[in-house]
Amino acid sequence: MKKKIAWITDSTAYLSEELRQHPDVYVVPLVIMFGNETYEDGVTIDEQQIYEKMKQYNAVPTTSQPAVGKFAQLYEQLKDTYEHFIILHISQKLSGTYSASKQGADIAGISYNLIDTRVTTAGMTYLLEEGLHMEKQGKTIAEIASRLEELVPALENYILIGNLAQLHKGGRLSNAQFVLGTLLNIKPILQIHDGIVDVFEKVRSEKKATKLIMEKCREAFAKHDITRLAVIHGNREEDALQWKEMLLEMHPHLRVDIVPITSTLSVHAGEGTLAVMWYNAHLLD
Repeated sequence: MKKKIAWITDSTAYLSEELRQHPDVYVVPLVIMFGNETYEDGVTIDEQQIYEKMKQYNAVPTTSQPAVGKFAQLYEQLKDTYEHFIILHISQKLSGTYSASKQGADIAGISYNLIDTRVTTAGMTYLLEEGLHMEKQGKTIAEIASRLEELVPALENYILIGNLAQLHKGGRLSNAQFVLGTLLNIKPILQIHDGIVDVFEKVRSEKKATKLIMEKCREAFAKHDITRLAVIHGNREEDALQWKEMLLEMHPHLRVDIVPITSTLSVHAGEGTLAVMWYNAHLLD
């Protein structure tokens, strides 16, 4: 007898140890390249090693989505075990992973729901956990997929970039922008909105940026029934814990998860980044 649902995601999602050990959760790694050296995110390189390598090479590596064949092979291996696949991927406006996965699923001829999460990291994690909770409650595949699609637009997030030099090396800041930003101590706050990364605000000093982000959190807490929030960090766990304390002072019953940025995202977001991410909805727990 086949199992009900295989849950598929990619390595830009943050996975707790419980999710890593879950028998029905499968992760397809993205690829990180330092020149001729190739690594699989979360398999042959982790978020600590990526920072060390970037310092060693004094360069920003490149990243790539998994090959179509990688997805097709996985789906072929699993299709005799599962009735249906629910697939959650990083925003297709940020990566070709969604497209590669769809092609692989069609080659394998599986029954699936493919969801563009329009986000990455903990935003994907929360959708995955919500779906698993619903499956445990006995909800139908249609009910689960519908709920996850409904949650996607409820995402809110603010990303405080910690390393302008990395954005500059990666080609995302011109020389003039980098020099001006450094001289003026500008801290850009970014936001993933509708699947793309936009500049939300440019603030002078990290203290002011933190204050603005906390104000946006307070506004959301007043408007919505928010039960979970992630503080995401690029090798800044102590500062992430300080943000957690500030958030709990505002909302004592909130579950705050401390989430390290995964290796692939570290290439783009940079060491020193801090972010908050949540859904303006009540999540199952």
